[in-house]
Amino acid sequence: MAAHRDTPGHPVATEAVLHLHRAANAVRQHVEQVVLRPRQLTWTGFVVLRTVWAARRMETRHVAEHAGISKATLTGVVDTLSGRGLVRRDHHPDDGRLVVLQLTRKGQRLVRELLPESQTAEAFALSYLEPAQLALMTAALRGLIEHLERAR
Repeated sequence: MAAHRDTPGHPVATEAVLHLHRAANAVRQHVEQVVLRPRQLTWTGFVVLRTVWAARRMETRHVAEHAGISKATLTGVVDTLSGRGLVRRDHHPDDGRLVVLQLTRKGQRLVRELLPESQTAEAFALSYLEPAQLALMTAALRGLIEHLERAR
């Protein structure tokens, strides 16, 4: 895919980023309203639960990175999830300064319940797109992420 150079007076990239942000927020809000809010969960809380569930155990710094949030934000989210009995903090077995997160049985059950519902809500949100458009968008977004990760 050819690189696009945005120039003053031709803000195509700026408009694309605006729409990307608005679309991501619209999908997030849909999933929150339909699936998460009835369970008193936020999108960020669900992303943290899903991330830890997929890994089984994960250091907090890696959870924050995978969830796309700061470590400070993660601390508040984990406090809430821990208070609800969904996640627990453990000391890292090799380095007591590090913290590892793990879901409790209650947290595992909740994620298993929510995943099919969230996937259905996500599919509805993207049902506007034809399968070929969805595949193209997915490939483009994956490429965008890889491009920006290489630029770090």
